[in-house]
Amino acid sequence: MRDLFSGLFWLAVSIFICIESIQTTVGVGSFRSPGPGFLPLCSGIVLGIFTIVLMITNILVKRREGSIRPLWKGVEWNKVILILISLFIYGILLPSLGYLITTFGLMFFLFGRIGRTRLWIQAVIASITSLVTYIIFHVWLEVLLPKGIFGF
Repeated sequence: MRDLFSGLFWLAVSIFICIESIQTTVGVGSFRSPGPGFLPLCSGIVLGIFTIVLMITNILVKRREGSIRPLWKGVEWNKVILILISLFIYGILLPSLGYLITTFGLMFFLFGRIGRTRLWIQAVIASITSLVTYIIFHVWLEVLLPKGIFGF
């Protein structure tokens, strides 16, 4: 019942956002030439869709009493700590080694230590991840990424 009331609240918020974004003086614009109300309108629509999905699943799914489990039960803290340490090291090494090498190393470590996959699968997936993200961010979006000591 709480999900239904919170869903009604967020549905009202999303409708308010959509109405206010449409009524802006400059306008919403189009997909190719968005105006200042375009992003709030899209956000309101997405919020409304998620709210409707929440409300429908709340109505259709019957909940069992006592199905709540402890939030932190079963968390593998050693993996969490390894991920945090690896991200910290990634941030330190990124300017000196460059994006491609550092990202490959991080992905290789994460797929191997955390995911426990075979060595050749780690290398292939880490390479693909590094190259695809490099192409998306550096080539397509023209984001300046650290080149590192090898110049790439």
